[in-house]
Amino acid sequence: KLRTTLLLIAWASSQCYTAAAYVAPLTSRRRLCTSFKNSASDNVDATIDSNDSNQYRDLQNHYSTGSSRRDFFQRSANIFAVASTATACAFLSTGSSTVANAALLSSSSSSLPPLNTPAPDFELPNSRNNNDGSTTTSLTSLLNTKKWTVLYFYPGAFTSGCTLEARNFQTDLPTYQNLNAQIVGVSVDSVEKNSEFCSAEKLEYTLLTDEGGHVSKLYGSSLSIPGFGTFSNRQTYIIDPRGDVRWVFVDVDSKIPRHSGDVLEKLRELQE
Repeated sequence: KLRTTLLLIAWASSQCYTAAAYVAPLTSRRRLCTSFKNSASDNVDATIDSNDSNQYRDLQNHYSTGSSRRDFFQRSANIFAVASTATACAFLSTGSSTVANAALLSSSSSSLPPLNTPAPDFELPNSRNNNDGSTTTSLTSLLNTKKWTVLYFYPGAFTSGCTLEARNFQTDLPTYQNLNAQIVGVSVDSVEKNSEFCSAEKLEYTLLTDEGGHVSKLYGSSLSIPGFGTFSNRQTYIIDPRGDVRWVFVDVDSKIPRHSGDVLEKLRELQE
């Protein structure tokens, strides 16, 4: 009942924004842009992610070209409806897993790989060239290092939550290396964007591009939002040197500041 109520509130909010199209003065367009950007930043970056900034830029461009007020507000309302729904799901995550809440927005949900079974295989473009000159990273190549793998899925580079998560993994990277572990990030972002993110944040580990979210689906970390596409949900997997999934962190969004520490603690426990 609580979920239904929150989703109805989100829908009603979008309708209010649509109605405003017919009465709002011309000068309020820019205020709406700013309001939307603020409301869809931190709470929603785990689901809407990189596309929200693109949509925001589209709204600004639409405003600057002087197109119709009604069309402008209608587009804003459509985006705000998705943002409001995602915010409701983020609120619900305090009482249940992120995966369960993501199902409210996903057109098709995937199940998590069972613990102590082989991790789903993959080969994806990476953000940096390998020593052998190749530009892809596979699960096989990661296992060939005989190391533990911390495979973390994130919605989008340069968003606040993903930036904090990436920085904390980078800060703790020497500790992971001492535990014979490697860190690999996965998102639907392009290779170019991931490379820029690595350079901007001075990340010394690899980020992979899962175009279309196919690998994310295999790992049960796919989030599909109508009108926005498929994203990687924020989840982290610990894979042992044999290639088995040993642990999955699903409630990451509410614990981003301490997530890397939680992963290290679990990694030590699994290695005992």
